[in-house]
Amino acid sequence: MLVRTLLACLPIAIPAVAAAQSGGTAHLYAYTVKDRAAFEAGYRQHLRWHAAHDDKLAWFAWYVTYGDRAGAFVDGTFGTTPDGLAGRPDPKGDGADFRINAGPYVSAIGNEGWELWCEASRATPLEQRRPEAYAHVYMIAAEDKAAFEAAIAARPLRGATWYRGLDGAPGRYLLMLPARSRGAPRPLSLSGGPVRTLRAETWRYVPRLALMPGASLVR
Repeated sequence: MLVRTLLACLPIAIPAVAAAQSGGTAHLYAYTVKDRAAFEAGYRQHLRWHAAHDDKLAWFAWYVTYGDRAGAFVDGTFGTTPDGLAGRPDPKGDGADFRINAGPYVSAIGNEGWELWCEASRATPLEQRRPEAYAHVYMIAAEDKAAFEAAIAARPLRGATWYRGLDGAPGRYLLMLPARSRGAPRPLSLSGGPVRTLRAETWRYVPRLALMPGASLVR
């Protein structure tokens, strides 16, 4: 949706090679929700605005079920570019419609931009629009970017989709892994020098609050 004032489903693990995967960027937004029923009704109305304006971007949606932001709503678009996001239909109208229909029921808690790291990914990324019910999602910081990326490339994580940060801070990554339930993310053991997990969450995909180009809203 609009670039608002942060983080929709999980990749399906397949034995894919990097060359077969699409690239592009992901733009994620997250909110604390004050009134879930009212927010969902308003957000679905906002999605109708996107459909009516023939938005070509794919919008995904989740609720955070585990982590410091448990209960937060996350939406985002994948497989685009910063220019593609800025060039969506009527950004000002998009923002105005969101503020009217969904804005009163949420508080923004940030936004993030990421770029797909094809070489390290071993799953179908969200760019290919194949979400599952749950995902473990980690934000990771590596002190030695070159050593970390070499280590991940040498021992890729099964089922992983990786993104590099677009915020200008080197060594910042987003990792998405398949999950079987809404519970705690599994512990990570990553090599490549000092590595910190800044955030570890579980997300539940919400098809009713997602919109694919040319598709109808899920009931």
